[in-house]
Amino acid sequence: MGMLIGFFLLIYTLVAMGVYKITKRFSEKKWLHRAVLAIIFLIPTYDIIITNTLGAYHCLTTPSTYISKKVEYPESIYWEDNVYPGFSKEDRKLMVMNYLDGIHLKTMALNGEDGKIYTYETNASVWEELKPLEKDRGQPYYDRVNAIAQNIMETSEQIYTKETMPKMNYTVTFDEVKLNQLSSKFLYSDETKIIDNQTGETIAYNRRVMHFFYNAFPDLVQGDKYYWKEPVCGYKYPNFDEMFNYKRANHRGGIKHIDGLNTTLYNKYIKGEK
Repeated sequence: MGMLIGFFLLIYTLVAMGVYKITKRFSEKKWLHRAVLAIIFLIPTYDIIITNTLGAYHCLTTPSTYISKKVEYPESIYWEDNVYPGFSKEDRKLMVMNYLDGIHLKTMALNGEDGKIYTYETNASVWEELKPLEKDRGQPYYDRVNAIAQNIMETSEQIYTKETMPKMNYTVTFDEVKLNQLSSKFLYSDETKIIDNQTGETIAYNRRVMHFFYNAFPDLVQGDKYYWKEPVCGYKYPNFDEMFNYKRANHRGGIKHIDGLNTTLYNKYIKGEK
């Protein structure tokens, strides 16, 4: 990708030099020479200047990331993802695989993509049969993890509305932050809150500000990413798992959705998929 971008920059530089020389040849007005130079400079860089200016403003006015306390035994958590939005059936299985260990987390609730609330619960004994397979995490191990998670879903799934769901000890919310009309052309932002439902206190908070790909450095590798991978400010990963201070089951890498957020937002906002 670097070589391809370098090639286009070289072509642009050569063309720009040609335009400037022609301008000087046919006009002696210095203001015009300066104007042409300014335009030549701004064409590939205007979005970089605007992005970083807006990014600096939003980062200065955005609350800092914080974790006021960590929780080793949350026992029950409600995850509300309003960006994807919600967890599909396969996403919910990933969450069961990776977080519902039956010791630290015994009950989880997830908002579905259909607007309903799904709850699952288990105890530690259901995962005991994985111990002989732990040393060599080959395909038999992952097949068994999948089967156990599927069984948990089939035997414990309950469906509620947000008003009727049982109370969880903690809530994790993930929301897009709507920026003003100008900023939204250059930046994307989302925020995560972790709330102690016993006290109503937000015990952890993170807002990310991400910038889109620059015109001079487009996404030429995959072509399906909505924003650059590194944040302008805020914690890089939208859901910081270290808040819940226990070793998650981590049977599938700790991911929460089958599809990555960056690609999901690209499909939603660029391709117009629902």
